[in-house]
Amino acid sequence: MAIHFTAKSSRLLKTSWSTDQPQEILVRIEAGLAEAQVAQTIRDTIAKTDSKVEEIIHPAADSPGNSTLVRLSLPVWTSADRAISVLSKSPGIESAEINVRVHVDFASNDTYYKSGYTWGVYGDDTPIANPYGSQAGEAWTQGITGSTKVVTGVIDTGIDYTHPDLYLNVWINQNEISTELRSGLVDMDQDGLFTFYDLNDAQNAGSVSDLNGNGRIDAGDLLNDQRWENGIDDGGNGFVDDIVGWDFINNDNDILDDNGHGTHVSGTIGAIGGNADGVAGVNWCTQIMGLKFLAADGSGSLSDAIKALDYFTAAARDAQAGENFVATNNSWGGEGGYSLSLHEAIVRAARHDILFVSAAGNGGADMLGDNNDYSLQYPSNFNTTAKVLSKQMVASYDSVISVAALTDRGSLADFSNYGANSVDLAAPGDMILSTMAGGGYAYASGTSMATPFVTGALALYASLDPTANAAELKAVLLSSAVQTGSLSGKALTGGRLDISEMLKNVPFPDQLPSLAVGEQLFGTRRKDDIIGGDGDDFISGVPAKGGYRGNGSIDKLTGMNGADTFALGDSRGLYYSNSSNKKPGLNDYAEITDFSRAEGDKIQLKHGTYFLDPIAIKGTEDIGLFADTNHNNVLDKTDELIAIVGNLHTTISSDDFLFV
Repeated sequence: MAIHFTAKSSRLLKTSWSTDQPQEILVRIEAGLAEAQVAQTIRDTIAKTDSKVEEIIHPAADSPGNSTLVRLSLPVWTSADRAISVLSKSPGIESAEINVRVHVDFASNDTYYKSGYTWGVYGDDTPIANPYGSQAGEAWTQGITGSTKVVTGVIDTGIDYTHPDLYLNVWINQNEISTELRSGLVDMDQDGLFTFYDLNDAQNAGSVSDLNGNGRIDAGDLLNDQRWENGIDDGGNGFVDDIVGWDFINNDNDILDDNGHGTHVSGTIGAIGGNADGVAGVNWCTQIMGLKFLAADGSGSLSDAIKALDYFTAAARDAQAGENFVATNNSWGGEGGYSLSLHEAIVRAARHDILFVSAAGNGGADMLGDNNDYSLQYPSNFNTTAKVLSKQMVASYDSVISVAALTDRGSLADFSNYGANSVDLAAPGDMILSTMAGGGYAYASGTSMATPFVTGALALYASLDPTANAAELKAVLLSSAVQTGSLSGKALTGGRLDISEMLKNVPFPDQLPSLAVGEQLFGTRRKDDIIGGDGDDFISGVPAKGGYRGNGSIDKLTGMNGADTFALGDSRGLYYSNSSNKKPGLNDYAEITDFSRAEGDKIQLKHGTYFLDPIAIKGTEDIGLFADTNHNNVLDKTDELIAIVGNLHTTISSDDFLFV
């Protein structure tokens, strides 16, 4: 008999940009000028164009070759084209361009579709299989669900930070937490950071209050609490009380989404998983920084997009406690033309090891104009290895990743742009269910929806390999793309996102030195026979670090005397899981030869549901430990065999297990 114990309206979204408000221009002052020269250049510019200075933008990142940007508004009688022509020839000015408007458009499409069909996260062996999904579900089966140390930026319409499926994964600016607050906070999960996971624990109740009365601590509470919103620029970055990001439209610290697009994107990257509610993002656990530059009507300016990107770059530069700022998600763009100012901002980010993941565009794949090789789409067509005018700025690798949209049948979506040289790969982008502003959920389609699957995949990989730089992350992403017939000649890789394949590239050491007997003993990627000593040993059949967790190997673990701990899982996930929900995994497990409750032995597991049941292998009947990999709370023939507990002298119970 098994012992069972458990540890703890449809829319189509498109993106485009336009120049329907051409009376603002961006002027780039020559880099390296003295302050007085810059001021004189600005005065000359005003005189030549009858313009008004609306804003002076000093790029926050410390990359060489940065140029001051001046945002000017022109009077109705002054032609933007003429002003740009005059200024481009003026001393002290490197370039001038229209401050184009960018926006995201909604179009209704089957608003009553309520099936809950989330094919975008499915894989070959998930409970509802779909080979054209991102394969995120297969990573979850292995216990790979993300890390609070990985940060992605959503440059969009903001985030509904009170959403019950998002609030825990909203980024908190560690540098904006006052010294007084920090002294009273408890890092509950010991990740070196104070996140909403910590703030929702009872031990931190004295430092937070549920001011919006929704039963949880979220960004809405912090933004209305004078202990957190203290009116001081604690981080010293020029933004006061930027606790969870910044709204560049209203120039304040409230990133609440009043459109929905940014919330939908954020849910794909990091909706909370395993909470028996709503949907699950590619990362169940992560940090998402909201950078709002698109307004309620979905429109925004090029200058605000540049400031949002520079904000993320500066945050990466000033990162605390091992935070890893991996990528920005840019589900916007279109046919606005090349922007030198934006190009420079993307290069600045690339130089700080940040990837720029961008939607390929939604023009529709039936027309030549939607081939991005010939009809250039920005920002997805930028390349950071191409020299930029200002001081010939360049990065050593191309940080831009352009993403097309795939349907659940493996075809290129009929609205998706493509390009054999300019679009990198495709990801699920048709009828994607995700979070929406107001606490709900909705289906949406577009390359906007495909892009966050890729951003989420990069974050998930970085959670296992925090040492991987941006160039390495992109290389792994593209090399692991699975060839797909519909994408042949339509994308650089000719393939689609496959997170399961991507994660197979996480590096691991062939052999880690074992520590002293009586302390900690670790195995290798191969079959191991590990024998403890007379002390209280910690025994693991897999390496202490890296992505390998026993797949394809059978390890023999013997504790000998003492209160031994046999590790079958840790923060990286469950060991000896072949990530298949159709096979019981008889080719990878640990054989624990001498478990003894009397001596205080323990078995360490990742939180989850497990079963103990007799099993006979090689003619000997022992107790098998099975993981409920299909999540039906019933032991069946497809559940994963994790270990065989041999020589069982005493009755085993849930008290003999440690969950981490």
